[in-house]
Amino acid sequence: MSASPRQEQIALWVGDFCDTSTFRDHVSPIREYAPEVLTAFLEAACEQRQVDPHDIEESDLKPALLEHVARLALPASARAEVPALCAAFLAEMQTAGRLSGGEGLGLYVRALKKPFLAAAEGRTETLRGPETKLGRNDPCPCGSGRKYKKCCMGLFDT
Repeated sequence: MSASPRQEQIALWVGDFCDTSTFRDHVSPIREYAPEVLTAFLEAACEQRQVDPHDIEESDLKPALLEHVARLALPASARAEVPALCAAFLAEMQTAGRLSGGEGLGLYVRALKKPFLAAAEGRTETLRGPETKLGRNDPCPCGSGRKYKKCCMGLFDT
């Protein structure tokens, strides 16, 4: 079975990145897993909205990283470097003129390190409500300086 044009483009991008001197000179546990990780990352990002690699957006990256790449069987030492690897890849694609906004996308992916590590270990984050309830006579959280009961309290009544 032949690869689709999108898969060929992804393979080309990943191969070109792995041939850069910056990547080749990088000594790290993630290096040997990089082609597999980057291919899975980019394919999953493209699948979110059925787009080509140069059209991926921030909303495509989080599920790709947390739902697909987090499931790859990687040693813990390599797993910790996955977000940084993906960020460097996206930035390099911008430098190569292939992906507009790649550096910004890379910063976003780098910021997902903690949720990525939790997802890779099979943990989910517990969501908690506010520590204290907002009282009627407390200052309004919108910053108006008025009491909550005279400001935004009525906006949330159904």
